[in-house]
Formats: sequence, structure tokens, C-alpha cells
Amino acid sequence: MAAAAMAATPEELSARFTAAARDLLGSDRVYVGFYRRDITSLTIDDAGPDRWNRDYDARIYRQDPFFQRFASTRQDFLLPLSALRNGDFQFTPYYREFYGPSDSFDEITGVFNLDRLTAGYVTFLRRNGAAAFGEQDLAMACAASSATRLILQRLLHLCRSRDKSVTADSARSRLSSRENEVARHLIDGGNAKTISRSLTISPGTVRNHIKQIYRKLGVHSQVELLATVREAAKD
Repeated sequence: MAAAAMAATPEELSARFTAAARDLLGSDRVYVGFYRRDITSLTIDDAGPDRWNRDYDARIYRQDPFFQRFASTRQDFLLPLSALRNGDFQFTPYYREFYGPSDSFDEITGVFNLDRLTAGYVTFLRRNGAAAFGEQDLAMACAASSATRLILQRLLHLCRSRDKSVTADSARSRLSSRENEVARHLIDGGNAKTISRSLTISPGTVRNHIKQIYRKLGVHSQVELLATVREAAKD
């Protein structure tokens, strides 16, 4: 757990945490990721793209009984599959399209709400041929739930930090050198008149640059620009 908390990337954290978690419950595979109330689910693949996760994240997750439980409540939970599936589980679209073909047999999944829209999840899986998870396994997962929540919070922080960096780099790459200069002045509170004096160009030229900056970055005001470009406009 401590090694996972020190990871520098989401994939590194996932690899360290899931390796420890596999041993904890004697699982064949452990996955971590996020459920979102407004966009698709996301699994953090620690060993490269996983064909089953691509299917799961793209469309199948909405059929997952654990996701459906998440969507219906704001409460955290940690449950075995047997607590959610019914007697016809093997005939459900989720089993037919994902669960069965992935060679899964049994699972315990914990879902921990991290903010209004996002929950982190951890899934312990056993493949066909393994014994089902028992009460002792569930008790062990519950005992580790506080540490698991902290790891998932750290994972979310790493993902968001990387997304912010990618967004800033993308914004920077869209602007010309002069547009970046104008954007920096706008962020510092400048207007067309003061910027034209600072850069020794006409106010009309500054206004044209501002229009291009807004268009390229999809903003409509200086306030929106401040929020979107602050990181990208820094030297």
C-alpha cells in the first residue's frame, strides 16, 4: 500500500496496488478504476491495454450489476457478486457479452464515492476453476477498505493532474507565439489598448489576436480564458 501511494503515474500506482491486492485475497486478477455518473467508466490498465477492459469501458459497464448499484445509490459498498446477481445471471446480456467470455467466475467489488460524480472501484476476480470467495475473503477486503479508499483518492489525483497537463500542452500548441504573448497579457488583466502599447502593435491587431485565441480555445470571454489557458500560457 505504501509503495502504491508513492507512485508517480496512474499505471504505476495500479500495478503496485493490484499486485499487493492479489496476494491479499488470493485473486487471479485485480482491477482498479473509476465509475462516473456523467461519462464512461474507466479501468486503469497497469500492464498495457486489456481487450476485456476496452469492451467493458466502451459499452458493457452499464450492464454490470456493480455499476448499476453505484448508479442507484450515493453510498459506498463492498460486496461479493452473489449479493447482486440473481438466479438468471448466466442468461443476462452482461454475462453473455462480457463476464462469461472473460473467463471470470467470482468477484468482490468495492465502490468508494470520491466526489459528487466520481467513485473509485476495486474488483477482485477469480477465474473458472478457482474456489469462490468466502466470508473470510470479504472480511479481509473490508478490513483493507480504508487503505483502499486512500489509494483510489491518490489514483484520481494522478489522473486529474495528468489530464490537466495534457490539456495545458494542447492549448499551448494551438496558439501562435504572438497569440501566447497576447494571452499572457489578458491573463494579467490587460485589454486591447494596454496590450497594444506593451507589444507595440495596433489595438485592432490585438483584437484580431484575441478573437483567434478565443476561437482556438473554445472560450468566449477573458474570464473563461483565464480558467482555460492559465497553465498553457505560463513560460
